[in-house]
Amino acid sequence: MKIAMLTSVGGGCGIAAYTAALVDGLRTLPDTEVVVVPISVGRQPIQHYVTQAELLNAADIDIVHIQHEHSFWGGIMPRASAFWEMRYLIKKPVVLTAHTTYSLEHMLRVETEKRIHKLLVKKLLLRNTAYRQSVDTAPFVSAWTIVHTTAAREELMQRGVNGSYISVVPTGVPPALPSLDGGTAFRKKYNLEGCRIVTLFGYMAPNKGYELTFKILPELPSDVKVVIAGGPRTSDMEPYAADIKRQSEEPSIKGRVVITGFLPDSDVPDAMAASDLVLTPHTEATGSYSVMLPITHGRPILASTMDCFKEIYDRSGCLALFKAGDAAEYSKAVNRLLDSPEERAVLAQKAQKYADRFAWPRVASAMRRIYESAIEVYSNGHHAH
Repeated sequence: MKIAMLTSVGGGCGIAAYTAALVDGLRTLPDTEVVVVPISVGRQPIQHYVTQAELLNAADIDIVHIQHEHSFWGGIMPRASAFWEMRYLIKKPVVLTAHTTYSLEHMLRVETEKRIHKLLVKKLLLRNTAYRQSVDTAPFVSAWTIVHTTAAREELMQRGVNGSYISVVPTGVPPALPSLDGGTAFRKKYNLEGCRIVTLFGYMAPNKGYELTFKILPELPSDVKVVIAGGPRTSDMEPYAADIKRQSEEPSIKGRVVITGFLPDSDVPDAMAASDLVLTPHTEATGSYSVMLPITHGRPILASTMDCFKEIYDRSGCLALFKAGDAAEYSKAVNRLLDSPEERAVLAQKAQKYADRFAWPRVASAMRRIYESAIEVYSNGHHAH
């Protein structure tokens, strides 16, 4: 089987990292070849997609796997996306991984829009049935669709996508690189010796729960410091990162927050080894490498009750949960875990078992079986709609 993988590539993108790991896993399987076709992020001239389609439709390609995120083709606003210009050119069987399954209404932030004129515009957009379907359902009925959680599958089905052609494949867990010194050099570099460290890992973004963490920090013991192990992924996130840095210097928490900036892969094992507890207090998430990396390294994790984290918990119990956005419950949970090395040890052991169970080669095997099913569906003259 030869798979054409249409994906973002390069550093600074979680989906690119996800796909690179999937490709590596697929290439370990017998009779499986993968060619990566890079996505040029943003709307491109039509000739770009014509040229790309020639690669995807090559005679030796058996199936095309699209990694889908709305921004890859220009976003969700009317006439902004070139997704359909690209999609209509693909003639091979298609599997699509939906990395974002939020509805158009959710992505437009209708419920929280306070500006009357903007609210009216957004409500008018939602009343345009063809446009709404082009975002909410159409990309996912034009292919066999992969989602990361059962909740995402149910959401798509509620919007009218045929559940027979939606498969849940949990995100794979990458192999861990060892820390050479157990995090000692990391602690020394950031003046963290003698401290207990709680870490929020990954690119800085407004959904990561930094503000909630700052709110509870005065309620944590004085020897506890927060490490934000990451930086802004793109230039448009730099103002937000600067605001988080400003907030971290407020008098009530000054000196208790360390922001490392972007960490190269070689430094991640040391950051993980140095962490007494990893926090993923996300306010919004459909999946996150911010939780996969600490699972990889067998760390105790406290996560908010996002569906993607709850499903990891349901599979293995390898992380503790608190009600998303609930500062009191968050504070209580962090304090409980910091005071219980026994509970943290149990979480760490379960994380290591989860990492083995969902290692990328195993996930890749499940994905290949889906490719086989999709090819059969298309060969019988049916499409996934």
